[in-house]
Amino acid sequence: MLVKLAILHKVSEDIARQCSAITGLEVVLNDPKDAEIQLAFRNFFPNPSLTMIQTISAGVDHVKFSEIPEEVTICSNAGAFSDPVAEHAFAMLLAHAKKICKFESETRAGIYRKDSVISLSGKTLGILGHGGIGRSSARIAKAFGMRVLAYTRSPSHDQNVDEFVNSADAIFSSSDVVLIALPLTAKTVNIVNRKLLDQFHGYAIINVARANVVSENDMKSFLSANPDKYYLSDVWWNEPKVVFPLPENAFLTPHVGGISKELEDYAVLRACENIKRYLDGHPENVVNRNEYR
Repeated sequence: MLVKLAILHKVSEDIARQCSAITGLEVVLNDPKDAEIQLAFRNFFPNPSLTMIQTISAGVDHVKFSEIPEEVTICSNAGAFSDPVAEHAFAMLLAHAKKICKFESETRAGIYRKDSVISLSGKTLGILGHGGIGRSSARIAKAFGMRVLAYTRSPSHDQNVDEFVNSADAIFSSSDVVLIALPLTAKTVNIVNRKLLDQFHGYAIINVARANVVSENDMKSFLSANPDKYYLSDVWWNEPKVVFPLPENAFLTPHVGGISKELEDYAVLRACENIKRYLDGHPENVVNRNEYR
């Protein structure tokens, strides 16, 4: 039986050739309808012969699991975007802490005025979700001299984490800065709610995960009641149809933390490497569908 690799994503012919070399499969380029690489027998998804779907994205909350047969293996591309997304989180944090945007706009307008800024050294970063992004963020935080706390359901050794705490409450109550890096699943929807927010005594909450990990009403209410607290986010509710104006103490970028041409190509090739592992019988990042029901 002829096995083919269908790439439903816009890639160059060179990347397609590299995908074929990695997997040992004939590659067929389809018009991209979603950021997915699909491994199929004879035809392409949807079809009864489909055996595996490999997403290019790290998150899989967009996948319509109910429409995919249970016997089809689904794998995420977890870790593919960890470093650049962590970099983006710290870019937002530094822009806020050092008042970069304020100073730039003022000096451009002819206002040369100094103001105090915040140093990250000695501050505590609390990481909610210690996956790839969490690990990369911990490494960057230590370079700035920060103390790092992390909360995850499956703690694993990380020399850059000073302490794994046993609850999300401990993250919010003990951190100067909280980084949200959780996947969006049935259990994490609105997990950051008023109960957690009311325990936060730091100055910035960063979200580079998904908007709906955070309760929209609770966050907006919290920001309104606490003008000295800031929400720095690369994601927003109902994006791209964002409702403006934003809260004064919100800092938003348009979900660009993982975007670059080089990164896209890397993510595609990394996905193909996992397809090869699937063909060899040991795929990684196999999705547990029960977490998304």
